[in-house]
Amino acid sequence: MAVLLWKSFLMLDILFQRYRSERRKYATFYQNELSPLRIKPLNLLQVGVDSSIAVWRKFLQNSNIYCIDEFKKKEPKIYDYLNEKRVFWSRCDTSEEKAINEVMKNVWNNPRFDIIIDTTNNFAYTRQPFLKRFSTGKYYIEDGDDVMIIK
Repeated sequence: MAVLLWKSFLMLDILFQRYRSERRKYATFYQNELSPLRIKPLNLLQVGVDSSIAVWRKFLQNSNIYCIDEFKKKEPKIYDYLNEKRVFWSRCDTSEEKAINEVMKNVWNNPRFDIIIDTTNNFAYTRQPFLKRFSTGKYYIEDGDDVMIIK
């Protein structure tokens, strides 16, 4: 029993490690924040695509994972996990309110997100006001070694 509890506590760290995510440094933070939500049917939006999309899909077992990215460095086709069930993605200029509104309205039909994780901190603080409109829960901004919570 103690081993299962320990594994459960370390689950996000293990998943970040397995998927080689740079977000591993945030594992303890997100473990504490998201563990109570693991089996709930939620909508999570991540700004910026990386291997943590696969982590959220595994960890949040009944949740839909949405992601927007400009895909300037790599094309979406190289990310196999973008084709998994419960994962929805769109190419989007994440620094432009008009582009984000276009995706939210015309691609995803105005979704509401229980969790927003903004991983691309270049414009995180400027885009937060217009992304927050689609949020019904917490908005997380990853900034260097810290994660800011906007409620």
